[in-house]
Amino acid sequence: MFNKPIGSVVAVAIVLSAGSALAGNPNARLMIEQADGQIWIESLSGLLVVDAQDNFSMRQGTGTSGLFQNGQFVDSLNTASANEFWQWKSDAATGKGYWNWHTALTVSGATAATATDPWMSTLRLNNVSGHGDPDLTYAISASNNSTSTQTYTFVVGESIFPTVSTASTVYADIAGALVTRDGNVTISPFGANTAIQKFELSPDNGLTFVNAGVDVGPQLSAGSTVTYGTFSDLASGPTGQTWNYMQTVTKFTLTGKDSASLVGFASITPVPEPESFAMMLAGLGLMGSMVYRRKNRAE
Repeated sequence: MFNKPIGSVVAVAIVLSAGSALAGNPNARLMIEQADGQIWIESLSGLLVVDAQDNFSMRQGTGTSGLFQNGQFVDSLNTASANEFWQWKSDAATGKGYWNWHTALTVSGATAATATDPWMSTLRLNNVSGHGDPDLTYAISASNNSTSTQTYTFVVGESIFPTVSTASTVYADIAGALVTRDGNVTISPFGANTAIQKFELSPDNGLTFVNAGVDVGPQLSAGSTVTYGTFSDLASGPTGQTWNYMQTVTKFTLTGKDSASLVGFASITPVPEPESFAMMLAGLGLMGSMVYRRKNRAE
């Protein structure tokens, strides 16, 4: 299960998985901090929908107003109080739909963007979906149109069901593309972090978290558009507690007038207890004996 396709590094997608008595309890949020003090915070949980099997996905624009503002769907935008919003759009090249977001002001401080005066930041969310493995995947495409460095924090989380209390294997990967418009692009882990993406586990439904030990995504600088990754890690998961919630935290700085498209994946898989292996082997042995007896009778 660790060889899941990453998908396109330009047209990105997000995946989260769940299966729980809490109907997945999915959560997604975004924060952008600009070096000049500008901050934008967005809750995306309203863009997630859970099915009858507790799998969840990104709500498609079809069947909605196609406008999502201040954490809810609206029939018309209130640009007087908040000019940032999510709008359902279609990619001209692929025909696939995605949610598009932008800041309230342009680079010059205007409230309407033009080709020469774009929004300070824009973000594309192409897909959110999940399974009950449990695993989660996200994908974003962020564009920093300003000349200031921007720090992006993107969090996606879900309940783990059944809970994991035995030894486990954790895995994570990240890949994407970096695009520059001024001749140089740098994407960096924020602060003391050594990687862009962290995978975290919680024993108390998301109140506190423990690092799962598979952080991925180093700093990369380039003078042209380049591929980022694939970076991946596989390890034994932390023990000593019963894990019932997990999340990825993707936090990175992006230099001005540059873009990053990122796709990430994280998973925790319980390691079967020795008793489970014994039962499985016993079952296989019994089946083998039955086949052998039937064969002898036939002869």
